[in-house]
Amino acid sequence: MNFVNDEHELFFVNILRKLQEQKKVDVYSVSLVYTLGMCEETRKNFNNIFNVQNGEINIDSIGAPWQTDTSAKVTRMAFSLWNNCMYDNEQDAEIKKLSKNYNVGEIFSCSYAPYFYEGIKIRYPEYTKEIPNNSLENEIEK
Repeated sequence: MNFVNDEHELFFVNILRKLQEQKKVDVYSVSLVYTLGMCEETRKNFNNIFNVQNGEINIDSIGAPWQTDTSAKVTRMAFSLWNNCMYDNEQDAEIKKLSKNYNVGEIFSCSYAPYFYEGIKIRYPEYTKEIPNNSLENEIEK
């Protein structure tokens, strides 16, 4: 598993321990914790974004004043991995108004894009097995 920095890895390990104590470890929670641990803002505000006790995301945290453009992308990616969320606030969720900010082009246009793949692999291990490069290299050589 690749981490952005030591802080990311330490955050991941510490929160994962808390989840293990509560027996709440699954691909949903692990991918969410990994993703939210990427940037300093989401690490600092983790408890405002996710309620570990109840296992609930706070959709309204996307509009919090501390959010930056990049941290909002990280939060959206984590929410998408958590429960396929595509809303920017609870009001939008109630009326089923989808946000364009969840598009791949929107979320992946930041420096954390390579690490988003790691979050995807955690969430969808059955679909993200490594593909041997030999077949691609053989096709290119033809």
